[in-house]
Amino acid sequence: MIKDELKAQEPIAYQSLLNSLSGRKVAHSYLFSGEYSPLKIETAYLLAQSIVEGKDDFACETCDVCKRIRRNAYFDVIYVDGYASSIKKDDIEVILDEFSRTSLESSGKKVYILANINNASLKVLNMILKFMEEPSNTNTYGIFITDHKEDLLPTIVSRCQEVPFLTRDFSFLAEKYEELGFEETDAYLLSSILHRYDPELDLNDPIYLGAKEYVFKTLDLLDEPKQLPVMFYKEFYTLFKDRDEFRNCVDMYLSIMINLINDALQNRFRGDEQYDSYLKLIQGHNAGKLLEIFLDASDKAALNAERKLLFDAISYEIISYI
Repeated sequence: MIKDELKAQEPIAYQSLLNSLSGRKVAHSYLFSGEYSPLKIETAYLLAQSIVEGKDDFACETCDVCKRIRRNAYFDVIYVDGYASSIKKDDIEVILDEFSRTSLESSGKKVYILANINNASLKVLNMILKFMEEPSNTNTYGIFITDHKEDLLPTIVSRCQEVPFLTRDFSFLAEKYEELGFEETDAYLLSSILHRYDPELDLNDPIYLGAKEYVFKTLDLLDEPKQLPVMFYKEFYTLFKDRDEFRNCVDMYLSIMINLINDALQNRFRGDEQYDSYLKLIQGHNAGKLLEIFLDASDKAALNAERKLLFDAISYEIISYI
């Protein structure tokens, strides 16, 4: 089943979507980002099935409705394949026309999937953006698939809940960072969280170093979680006076933390004494719950939530559940 493949191959994407479904916090627009993978397309169908099914978990994938959705025979789910050809004005007009009408299916929910949304003109992207801003009804949901998020309109990205698909061998990027002088583990982390090579990145980059330092400080306090709010308030919040630098550091902090937790869940020990000690620490503190907590914070950060409020929530969740 696709949900089993997703859990095994893309645990971060799996948990992020499960959080939405189980908490009945389904967003109206999702963006599946990351390198090309057929699993992104299959997961889009799975999410469409789950939205239509309307339970607090992934869809069964076996009932008649799920099967009809997967073979594009369900009236209220439209799939546009931007890999086969460019997404055209006519494709979007079909969605606008069909979704302006009364639902033909009993669930009343309408879902459109745009695969390879990058393969559309600026005019078509603006049509999509307008529809996102003014949907025909509140039961309309969009799922966008991109292999190059950086090329999308920022306004489209900002209106979506991003679901990153991260499984890929980034060793070639790590090698490039090592050539810049980064230690092996730092090169691994940078390649894993950035998914790109930045030759201008400095060995003493304060944003990266600050983010990594406070990831480790957070983990050090898992046995004394009531100290977390004090640490965040007295230390992390004062790390940068510049608002943008602080936001960037927080976002990198969340990415590094999620990467460590994912490595702990997958037993990806590196032979680095410090790094591996933190993986073992995570494994002893309900790693699955930690992943859920930090993925939820990352989702909120992607929706431009106030960064300091994120850490109030993180502290509360860790104190309550860990």
